[in-house]
Amino acid sequence: MSIDDRLTTLDALWSVWAGTGKGLTEADWRRPTRLDGWDLRALWAHSAGWPFGFSILVGRVTDAPATHDTAAALLAEFNVPDGIANTTRDRVADSGREDAEKYTVEQLVDQFATTGPHAIAEARELGDVSIDYFGRAVLPLGEAVSIGILEATVHLLDVQRALGHEPDVPAVGLAHTAEVIAHIAPPVEFIEAATGRASTDLFPVMS
Repeated sequence: MSIDDRLTTLDALWSVWAGTGKGLTEADWRRPTRLDGWDLRALWAHSAGWPFGFSILVGRVTDAPATHDTAAALLAEFNVPDGIANTTRDRVADSGREDAEKYTVEQLVDQFATTGPHAIAEARELGDVSIDYFGRAVLPLGEAVSIGILEATVHLLDVQRALGHEPDVPAVGLAHTAEVIAHIAPPVEFIEAATGRASTDLFPVMS
């Protein structure tokens, strides 16, 4: 998938987020989610950090060589037992709850309605460059966009489940997310688990 295609996919996902957020009631924002300790507003506050973060990433173009060629390679590193996905889990959870109190729902929705789309427009002008990924890696911009697609897709499913809705996520977002996740898993174990040929504790490959 080209970087332009990925940006179009991310834009479509964030459009669904924006449309969903504008229709939520106060009771909806208080709904529990399947993420322990987060109501819908806390989950949303966490997710809104991605369009905001992307608006920063587009200003972090670098000539340094890539430390990771793909989104999957970086996410696999993040999700090892002592990786940041595990070591910072409690801090991330606390941050989501704190941001839910700190920002209005209008501000949280506007990250998807305004901030994100503006950053996507900037990214289209940059083309195929590399970026400093929050000081943790150097990634091709398109691979950073893939992480955004995954985050938007996985958490949109969380939102829709919390609201009692059947999943309604852009198909291209689902397909790309599935592809990235499949590349995170060790290939032999993934193939054998997916085809019922092995009993394994492979999953989850990321959290």
